[in-house]
Amino acid sequence: MSESNAISFHHVAKQRGELRVGPIDLELPSGCVTAIVGVNGSGKSTLINLLLGLIHPDQGEIRMGGKRYEPVNDVAWKQELGYVAELPNSEDDGLTAEKMAQFASYWYPNWNWQVYRKLTAKYQVPPSTKLSKMSKGMRRKLEIVLALSHQPKVLLLDEPSSGLDPIAWRSMIEDIQTVLDDGKHTVIIATHVIEEVKRLADYILFLHQGQVLRLVEKDQLFDDWKEYWINGVIAEDLLGAPGLTDAGQERGMVRAVAYDARKLEAYLQDEGLEVVNTQALALDEVMIHMIRMSEERSVRTR
Repeated sequence: MSESNAISFHHVAKQRGELRVGPIDLELPSGCVTAIVGVNGSGKSTLINLLLGLIHPDQGEIRMGGKRYEPVNDVAWKQELGYVAELPNSEDDGLTAEKMAQFASYWYPNWNWQVYRKLTAKYQVPPSTKLSKMSKGMRRKLEIVLALSHQPKVLLLDEPSSGLDPIAWRSMIEDIQTVLDDGKHTVIIATHVIEEVKRLADYILFLHQGQVLRLVEKDQLFDDWKEYWINGVIAEDLLGAPGLTDAGQERGMVRAVAYDARKLEAYLQDEGLEVVNTQALALDEVMIHMIRMSEERSVRTR
């Protein structure tokens, strides 16, 4: 595994009820934010649970920083990870923020009380209030503060903005980004919130039905996936054009969707077609087209 990669999956597969995740061969870069996106049931939570060592793969291996996960190194593995779950743990309801911090400081050698005190003061987290008495947003702030306070090499966030108001989340984004300042820490986010991906992600991992559709740099994704509004042509004339994934008649023009914008642009120029407007495709629409293309490939290979 390259030193430039934080996490690697080698032939990893896991059966979870009706869903089979993998086999996955994947390397996630270090010093970056990778956002995992996909519809419900795509395998995002399974992937995170595999990383956490909460479930074990049926086959293959997972490495972090070049070290392979094994049950014998479970504690050391988890000490390198920070985790904020999608839902709070009800077993912690009777604890206060201070008790949670004391518990965390015992388990994490890199625990930093200065970071903890600074962030709890910033977000006005009450130290003596039981978690069950906190609002959803306040408890979420505490969970993120706890995860940041032991300065993990890899920070895993599952739907991190849940319960946070926009101002608090904007501030949290800034604090999460400081984790990456030295280039030695990595953030992995599973989210449905497009704005989180646009604001935070360096790379985007698309999952569907337990399979990796694509891992791509965010800026490259929006360079590749574009929509074009074209005059003087009908949609059927564009079928089979290089880089094209979809075309349809709308408002008296053709709306063409490219998965490889450079190829399609070169084709349109060679054909002398009038492009009225061009813009990057919305992320959720990119995912829809990726899923459709994957399903079409699956049908052809059966």
